[in-house]
Amino acid sequence: MIDIGRELQVAMSTGRVAIGFKEAKKALLTGSPKLVIIAANAPKWARDDIEHYARLAGVPVFIFPGSSIELGAAAKRPHKIMAMAVMDPGQSEILKLVERHA
Repeated sequence: MIDIGRELQVAMSTGRVAIGFKEAKKALLTGSPKLVIIAANAPKWARDDIEHYARLAGVPVFIFPGSSIELGAAAKRPHKIMAMAVMDPGQSEILKLVERHA
């Protein structure tokens, strides 16, 4: 089983990750992410918005099984994170999250 927190750490240190709702949405509009992660407690409007743009861009969406506080902690950030976009996974295996849930 994949340790989401560890893989997020590796992706953030060796790849490119956009953190936050606005940044994830901006990344989707340019079509550059390989994966979008949304916290399970994200508001419906935000989740619908991200999922809509992800569908248009053909980007998989992974629902993080915890709150935005837990997603922030998994990313070793001192704040809540509602959404994040993985542009380049670097040396992480974070893209296997969507293969497993596909």
